[in-house]
Amino acid sequence: MNPPAAPDPDPVLAPLPVAAVERVAGRDDGPRYVVHLPVTATDRDRALRFAYTLARSLASVPGVEIAGATVSAEDAQHVRRWVFCDRITADRRRCRARAGHDGPCDPDR
Repeated sequence: MNPPAAPDPDPVLAPLPVAAVERVAGRDDGPRYVVHLPVTATDRDRALRFAYTLARSLASVPGVEIAGATVSAEDAQHVRRWVFCDRITADRRRCRARAGHDGPCDPDR
């Protein structure tokens, strides 16, 4: 019998349920749509850096929620890694620090 597999050192963070986020954020604007923009990178770290840079460059565009950015492997798009922390802060905004950051959450990073 084989020993159980070791846990992934970079666990997949389950996304928050949309209804819960909407309630906490105080929004209920009806249906929303998400734009998926495939970009290729040679490894996950490079993809995460690219996604972080791209998201930050779009931060001032209305409707872009940079804190919700994720990265996945092309052949496993259902397994996503957060780019940003994405926790809801006390003032009902999402944390814009990198995923897995040290210290308190900050929606203005």
